[in-house]
Amino acid sequence: MIFTTKKYYWTREEEAKLLELFKGGLTDPKDLAKKFPNRTVGAIEKKLERLGVVVVQKSPKTRTTTSVPLGKDLLTHEQALKVLAGALEALRKSGQAKLGLQRLRILVDAVHTYDSVLEKFEMDGD
Repeated sequence: MIFTTKKYYWTREEEAKLLELFKGGLTDPKDLAKKFPNRTVGAIEKKLERLGVVVVQKSPKTRTTTSVPLGKDLLTHEQALKVLAGALEALRKSGQAKLGLQRLRILVDAVHTYDSVLEKFEMDGD
């Protein structure tokens, strides 16, 4: 594969044609790139952005949340503290991947919140 650093500047005619097509309903950069054989999809997106046209990206149909099964029993304060201690110990080790560190920090926050809620729950039950 040969890479070229030569820039091909947009002509006013190309810009006008791009805007005309976009305003006419052809809004997908992939489809627009077919009308401009010397332009990449990325070049089309950049030009639309520079022209002040908002390009709405279609988001993939993935879920960002996961379902969590409900626990049958509440953790005791001691069990919550053990989970917290394990997470803190793991955080102290070097060589953790970024995602692993983020998960451990979330776990620490979750256990802290859980213990606080558990304490209020127990006080209301008395």
